Amino acid sequence: MKNKVIKSISYDAMFIALIILFTFVDYLGYINIGFVSFTTIHILVLIGASLFGYKKGLLYGTIMGVFSLLKAIQYPGTGNYFFLNPFISILPRMIFGLVSGLTFDILKKCCSQKLYASLILPCSGILTLFHTIIVVLFWYLFGILDPFYISRALGLGEMIKNYTFVSFVATFISLGALFEIISAMVITPLIYITINKVFKIGGVEEGNFNKKRNELTETK
Repeated sequence: MKNKVIKSISYDAMFIALIILFTFVDYLGYINIGFVSFTTIHILVLIGASLFGYKKGLLYGTIMGVFSLLKAIQYPGTGNYFFLNPFISILPRMIFGLVSGLTFDILKKCCSQKLYASLILPCSGILTLFHTIIVVLFWYLFGILDPFYISRALGLGEMIKNYTFVSFVATFISLGALFEIISAMVITPLIYITINKVFKIGGVEEGNFNKKRNELTETK
């Protein structure tokens, strides 16, 4: 029991340290190319959720949001300006981490280890898209999707004209989301499989899978 607690604290410390490192090191966790901005920190949340479940997913998502807010306060420049509101920087990331963890927990109860590992790739893409959607939804709810606000956040000097606004925002969001989805689908399953094989953590308990399979067999 004591060893489990120590291991859990060690894993938490490692993931939190990585999230902080990715947040404040340029072009590691947040990448800006022109007016397009995207993140790779959500991958750490996905990996943690796939290994440890919804509680850790919620924790790592919250940490991601908190340090996103702190970075926005410290460096309120291009892209970061969007996340000065804690309801935008923290709450969507908490929801993302929780939903990711719950998704992986459900899969662990229903799948074999081999099937679970193979499903991490598509689930990472879908969950990343979900992350983008809820962030944009919160932007809309708190009035961030406004021409004046967008032009100020991206340092564009002049306010974006209304007739180009929709296409501009769609391009801005789509390009960033595309990179985030692809990177999550490539990196998350690779890291999960490596950690699972080396450290023997985050795997499916075969007892749960066998029990579920037996229940289905008896039903038939």
